[in-house]
Formats: sequence, structure tokens, C-alpha cells
Amino acid sequence: MPSYSDIYVISDKRDRKSVEEFLNEFLPYRDESADEYEFPQYSDSAEIVFSSADDALNKCIDEPDLDYRLYWRALGEKKPEHAMVFFLSDGYVIFGLSTDDAYPEYASELLLKMQSFLGSTLGYIGHEASPDAENLEQFKREIRVHQP
Repeated sequence: MPSYSDIYVISDKRDRKSVEEFLNEFLPYRDESADEYEFPQYSDSAEIVFSSADDALNKCIDEPDLDYRLYWRALGEKKPEHAMVFFLSDGYVIFGLSTDDAYPEYASELLLKMQSFLGSTLGYIGHEASPDAENLEQFKREIRVHQP
């Protein structure tokens, strides 16, 4: 099993159209990575549980201070292999992709393409590490930590 390069870009585009366009552009053939979506996330006593990412996505968009993470996997052994959308409590969204780290040039191309697509200069490539960020300022710190 390969290890992964994780590519993250932060944006203020917290709407369904932006998320769907991101997923359709970078992971058009995909499946949800979870069977259920509990709120609060990872809670032992969830207040509400959805059975689809679409329902969870609607909740995240409707509540701009909600912190939540959604994941998808590529179908048909396509690259990139995974996509993530992390909604932050300050209204920002981290868009992410994971791909086999044996191809660093491809990861660099994805970063540039994501930044252009999302209209953001704030992004980085990590190695099998979700961003340790709950807001824009913490994401900027992550960028500095992951500078080559």
C-alpha cells in the first residue's frame, strides 16, 4: 500500500456549488468514505446522524461556524486517490487531495491547479498528515511548518 502526499488549499468558498465543482474537477469518479455522518463529529452521543455526505454537506453550509470533515475515495484506481473537504469554525474551508507520494511532480501540479481553481494562494503539500488547523491563522501556520 502506498504512502500519500496530501495537498491542501484553504478558501472562503463555503457553498455547495464550490464543493461540487471541486469534487467534479479533481475526483469525478468517487464514493463516500463513510457510512454515516454524526454531529458532532466523532461523538459517542450524536445529536443527529445522516446517512449521506450530501445531507452532512448541507448542514455544514447552512451552519458557517460548524467544524466538520468529509472524505471521498476515487473509484477505478484513478488519481488522485482521495478528496477531503474540511469545514472550519471560522467559515473557511480546507480542500484536500491525497495521491501516491511516488509522484512528487504530480502532487506539485495538483497544488498549483487547486490554488488556481479555488482562487487561493494559501496551500501546501504534506505527507500523510491532516492539517492541524481549526481556522485560517492556524492553517497559515501549517503552511510554514510544511515549507520544503
